[in-house]
Amino acid sequence: MSGSDSSGATKTVWLERDNLLSKVPAYPQLTHDTKTDVVVVGGGIAGLHIAYELLSSGMKKVVLVEDGKIGSGETGRTTGHLSADNEYNDFLKLHGAEGTAQIAAAQQAAIDRIATIVNKHNIDCDFVRAPGYMFHGLPTSSKEFRLDTLEELYDAAEQTGKLDVTIVNDAFIKGFKSGPAVRFGNQATFHPTKYLQALAKIVSDMGGEIYEKTRYMNYQEENGGVTAMLDNDKKVHAEALVMATNVPLQKLIMIERVEAFRTYAVALKIPTSSVSSNGEEALWWDLGDPYHYVRVTPHKQDGYSLLVVGGEDEKVGQHDDYEERFKRLESWTRERWTAAEDVEYKWRSATYIGRNPGTNNVYVHTGDNGDGLTYAAIGGLLITDLILGKENPWAHTFSPSRQHSGSHLKQALHTLPNLIKENLSDQIYYTKWAVACTKTVKDIEDLVPGEGDVVREGLSPIAVYKDESGGIHKMTAICPHLKGIVAWNTAEKSFDCPVHGSRFTCKGEVVNGPAKGPLQPK
Repeated sequence: MSGSDSSGATKTVWLERDNLLSKVPAYPQLTHDTKTDVVVVGGGIAGLHIAYELLSSGMKKVVLVEDGKIGSGETGRTTGHLSADNEYNDFLKLHGAEGTAQIAAAQQAAIDRIATIVNKHNIDCDFVRAPGYMFHGLPTSSKEFRLDTLEELYDAAEQTGKLDVTIVNDAFIKGFKSGPAVRFGNQATFHPTKYLQALAKIVSDMGGEIYEKTRYMNYQEENGGVTAMLDNDKKVHAEALVMATNVPLQKLIMIERVEAFRTYAVALKIPTSSVSSNGEEALWWDLGDPYHYVRVTPHKQDGYSLLVVGGEDEKVGQHDDYEERFKRLESWTRERWTAAEDVEYKWRSATYIGRNPGTNNVYVHTGDNGDGLTYAAIGGLLITDLILGKENPWAHTFSPSRQHSGSHLKQALHTLPNLIKENLSDQIYYTKWAVACTKTVKDIEDLVPGEGDVVREGLSPIAVYKDESGGIHKMTAICPHLKGIVAWNTAEKSFDCPVHGSRFTCKGEVVNGPAKGPLQPK
């Protein structure tokens, strides 16, 4: 999260169209020491769901701290899908049949839980039940079209016994012959920012204390409890602490398991009658690499909808072809939804749930693998049970301490080369600037107003930004987390660390952790 109104410069349909951030009430900054039952770090959908479930269970006092503004982070940069995962064949290899069934049950229960909350509190968030269609993505005439891949994914999903899943002859995309598809029933879509802001008010009305512009720095376990330390030297004393952040805010080995990716999204205007060939509202996702996912949301003009399309994921800070990725996303969409008109919005966005390894009273919710909205509801239910000492059938499957054994260990080892590859690419960026960055401080004047770059000042990497008035802002380019070298992100006007995904504003303020402090000015 960040101290600004959004975690990026690109404009999302959820935040921009309805100007919601200007309408939400401001919550105060925490400026005093306090004591609570549970302190939750992170004011996104995961943190608010956890706070809501704790209060609903009878917890007397819950404090939630958010270092930016409620609704300014990644929740409002999602595409608003509430769907089960589609990687059940991979889950079977890693978790076995029982673990995979638990994942499926948890995901469906999460969607149902959000529906219950929406209905109970009459939340106006455009919640709609809709089927989801997983299709190949390529035309049936393509030589690369393979039906067996879909059948394998269907078999794995059907084997869980927890999902309404069938194979159908078509994904019902109007004007595109998709070929067979796997249909997931009882999925949903909603307006994530409307839901988030309503949930924050509900938590506050239930007695939860929400604090904005309050940055968590560290914790200390003592006397059977835990103390959260803030950047203004204030403290929150609690029985338990929950970190509900994009990535873990501590230097633990678990962060090496969480790869920081950022996704792209566009919203195109389209006649409502031209979206699906059977007239139903639905979700779609393909098997491409990179993959794509699609939903619709109402347009302000009668007879039209917005087709919200996400995909083209990339590792944070390791690519600079942002506009090209937006173009590929738009092109992919127009090839399948041929009636799509103007692009009205485009933006970029970026699971372990349970007790933090090696601690007694610290819990984490992180690493959602692209289904953060669904996993937020899972986290709310699961972490509440753990804190209250209740049994939960999903606990082992989502535990940050989980280990693989037997045949599942063998399959888990198959993922090791990819993990090594990803972390090796991270390590390269520790030294890349020394051999690849040829720009020096003399090149700063060549920057266009509103742009930034990383240059050398002697042997030191410097992050430089030229504001719209021509003023120069210089900071160290060394990320304060684990000393990676940041890179300029032209799409979001931010400096991003490719090592563990920390992001900073053009003037060095933290947007996303795990970094807790800014890029120091030079």
